Amino acid sequence: MMNKKLFTLIVSILMVLDVPFIIYGFNFNSVAFDEDYYKKEFSKYNVYGNLENYAIEKINSDVLNYLKNEKNNELIKNEFFNEREKIHLLDVKNLIQTIFTIFNISIILFLSLFILLILLLSCESKIPRTPKIFDFCANFNFKKITKKLLIILVIGSLLTLLDAVIFFILSNFNFNFIFDIMHKTFFSLGTFTFNPESENIVVLYPENLFFDFLVKIISNTILSSIIILFFSIMSFFIFFRFIFSKFFQKILTTITKNRKL
Repeated sequence: MMNKKLFTLIVSILMVLDVPFIIYGFNFNSVAFDEDYYKKEFSKYNVYGNLENYAIEKINSDVLNYLKNEKNNELIKNEFFNEREKIHLLDVKNLIQTIFTIFNISIILFLSLFILLILLLSCESKIPRTPKIFDFCANFNFKKITKKLLIILVIGSLLTLLDAVIFFILSNFNFNFIFDIMHKTFFSLGTFTFNPESENIVVLYPENLFFDFLVKIISNTILSSIIILFFSIMSFFIFFRFIFSKFFQKILTTITKNRKL
C-alpha cells in the first residue's frame, strides 16, 4: 500500500513538472510561426523601409518554412542571406526542432503518466495471485481520478504562472543580458554576431523584435496559466460541490449536537 501511494505521488509530481513544458511549448509554437505577428513587427521597426528592394514577407515565409522542416544539415536556399547567416539559421532550426521534440515528448509523457495514474487510482491495492485485467482494474473511481487531475493542473499552472512572471520581470529588467546568455548557451561563440552594414539577417530581424517575441510568449504563457488555473479551480469546486456541502453539513450537525449536550 505504501509503495503504491509513493508511486502515485511520484507520478503526480512528474505530471505537475510536465505542465510548464506543455504550456511554454504551445505558446512558443503559436507565436514563432505567426506570420501576421512578423508583419506588425516589420512595420513597427521599419524593416520594410530598411529593405525596400526586397520581398520581405516572402523571405520571412521562406525562413519560417525552413525552420519548421525536419532536423537536417541543409542550408536555407535563399540568396538574401550569406553563407554565415545561413549556417546560423541552420543552428536556429536545429534548436527549434529540439524545442518541438521536447514539446511532443512532454505531451506524450503527460498522457502516459495520466494513464498510469488512472491505473494506480482505480486498481485494487492487493493484486490477486492469478490476476485478470478486468478483475484487477474493475474498481474505476471517476471522482478520485478527476480530483487528482484537477489538483495536478492547479499546481502545474501555478508553477508555470510563477515561473513566467519571474521570467517576465527579468526580461524587462535586463533583456540584453538574457539575450546574450541564451545565445552563448545554445550557439557557438562568433556564430551569432552580425554586421548590419553588410549582413541582412540583423536588419530583417532586429534585436527589439526578439524582445517583443519573448514578451509575447511569456504574456501568452501567463494568460494560458491563468485560464487553466481558473477553469481547474472552478471545475474542482463545481464537480465536488456536493462533497463540500455534505462535509460542512456534517460539521454543522456536530456543532449543533455538542451545543445541546
